[in-house]
Amino acid sequence: MTAVAPERTSPRARRATGKPGRLVGVDVARFVAVFGMFCIHFGVPFAGGWPEVWLAQFFSGRSTALFTFLAGVSLALMTGRSTPPTGQALRDASRRVAVRAAVLLVLGLALAKATEATGFLLTVIIPFYGLYFLLAVPFLRLRARGLIIAASVSAALGPQLSFVLRGWNAADTPMSGLVSLVNSVDPGHLIAEEGIFDLLLFGFYPAASYLPLVLAGLAVGRMDLTSARVRLRIGLFGLVMSLIGYQVSFQLVPIGPPNPVEGTIPVGHPEWLLAANAHSGTTFELLGSGGIALVILVVCLELADRTGRALTPLAKAGSMALTLYAAHALALAWQIVTGGWPLSGVPENLAHLASMGPALPLDDPNMPWFPRDGQQPTGLVAFVNTFMPEVFLVFTFTFTYTWRHFFRRGPLEALVSDIVRWSTTPRHTP
Repeated sequence: MTAVAPERTSPRARRATGKPGRLVGVDVARFVAVFGMFCIHFGVPFAGGWPEVWLAQFFSGRSTALFTFLAGVSLALMTGRSTPPTGQALRDASRRVAVRAAVLLVLGLALAKATEATGFLLTVIIPFYGLYFLLAVPFLRLRARGLIIAASVSAALGPQLSFVLRGWNAADTPMSGLVSLVNSVDPGHLIAEEGIFDLLLFGFYPAASYLPLVLAGLAVGRMDLTSARVRLRIGLFGLVMSLIGYQVSFQLVPIGPPNPVEGTIPVGHPEWLLAANAHSGTTFELLGSGGIALVILVVCLELADRTGRALTPLAKAGSMALTLYAAHALALAWQIVTGGWPLSGVPENLAHLASMGPALPLDDPNMPWFPRDGQQPTGLVAFVNTFMPEVFLVFTFTFTYTWRHFFRRGPLEALVSDIVRWSTTPRHTP
């Protein structure tokens, strides 16, 4: 392990970490990311009317960006913080990250298969995370400045390159034959339609478009996040970046593509690459949502510094973000299987989507969330489905606080860490 940097021993650092080696504010930011996903998929707890619509619109796409950005921050925190690893330490760190990537790929594919009843309503991001981590390995040696350059270049080129390659695939070029050949033997594609090309180009969160957010997070994680001056610079830069991304896009494309755009920009509309719609993966969307992610991280770090233990429940929940993400995906699938979503033909907790653009097939009786044989769920199932936003929020705090009282890591976090440690620890033979 690398030595803890001297500034970590300052009173401010101790308040920021809560315990040696951990930044509480980063955990709080992780909770904000997963809470946004809860709001998108379940509805906003203890809210209704315009607050629910506004929060759902705010979190749409931005929760994903924050979640992805924080993955990069985590990579930096686990590979030397402000001092990139070199030599044997770099090789060891690269091996650990690569194994972690493989574990996340397998775990994500299993979760995607287990929640396939959600259909278009949920694309499990965990397998994409695995590829993000794997692609980030060559960048672990870089310092913050080099990572900022890499993130900027990939943000400027990645979405456009993705668009061109997807166009080649759609045009029945040799690339389409290669994709078909690989897909025919790719276990990820065969199991859950999340093979290497799905994760890299064709899926909902393709690495070609979203890797810049990981590299940006890696760059920020290489900075001294206990420094007030550094935080101020990060926050101001994020604010400016977000304003540029959204405002320039609006000036170039005042109307934009139909909302919501499902995943990356379709190959028939190159002009939409100038838009900043949620989940579109364009350069402007990365600037806008990535800038907001920077601001949210800084705010969470400052709040964690200034409020002491007041944010402990949020931090404990954020430290188990992987477990909570999986739990919420399974809960969403359970809701759909039990037919607990209809409300006059439109799922109650997706009602806000109806106000966000052209209608999705929410009132299609063939959709899986409609009750079987016209029967509405009753009893406890009906209660949980009706109040799922509130039920899941209460479950989140109760479960995470209790679990962390007895264990240092969440169940899935511990599973991943244990596999990584077991796989990368040298075994000495007598």
